[in-house]
Amino acid sequence: KDARRAAKAAGLDLADRIDLEEALVLRAAEKYDEALRRLTPRLRAADAQEAAFLWWAIGGCYRFQGRLSDSVAAFRKSMALAAKARDKVGRGYALFGLAGAVRVKGDAKASDTYYREAGRLFEGTGDDFGRAYAACGGANALRQLGRLDEAERGYRKAYGIYAGLGDPVDLAYVDWGWGEVHLKRGELYPALKRFSTAEKAFISGRETRGVVLCLHSRARALHALGRTKEAERLFSAGVALARRAKIHTHLESFT
Repeated sequence: KDARRAAKAAGLDLADRIDLEEALVLRAAEKYDEALRRLTPRLRAADAQEAAFLWWAIGGCYRFQGRLSDSVAAFRKSMALAAKARDKVGRGYALFGLAGAVRVKGDAKASDTYYREAGRLFEGTGDDFGRAYAACGGANALRQLGRLDEAERGYRKAYGIYAGLGDPVDLAYVDWGWGEVHLKRGELYPALKRFSTAEKAFISGRETRGVVLCLHSRARALHALGRTKEAERLFSAGVALARRAKIHTHLESFT
């Protein structure tokens, strides 16, 4: 809103760019319906590179709305258009989106393949965020495949990069995933420590999806420790939070 006023006062024609940025803010704020209303019409006039970016953003909205097949299709369109535009970075992010969507659909093996392909695109580029994303996402796929030692190495690598970038929310996803590795090994107290650390960062960053993940992970760990009443309270709180936000994190088995 400030940018719109400043651009108008300076006589600058930035309305289109500001509208796109606002749509991305709405997406980040978990207002997926409103973000899609802004993003989808832009496809009509977009060239291949911009359309690749738009389909990537749209695919993320679909994923968190629970429209998983639509999400996969959107990321595939993004990947094809990025390849057409010879946009290596765009293709990498489309692969990230595709890897996450197919993992939530239960295909951890394909997810691992896509994360590895994306990781190869970002190695040597200087894009530290992309490198960290590949390491953390790949670790999530490996965890789902039961390859826990490899997953832990991926989380360790991602943790170091995200910490260096000063990215607390993505660092929290690493902590949560690492906690899930501990939980699968039966290491309940280290798991709870990771989940609690992640949850605080998610609350601070207003990352609803992450908070729901942590509430349910903590609930499972506490139930294993015999603290079932407390676990039930946390589990119910997670479901209520997800429903208020109109997301479906509480139903995901393969996150």
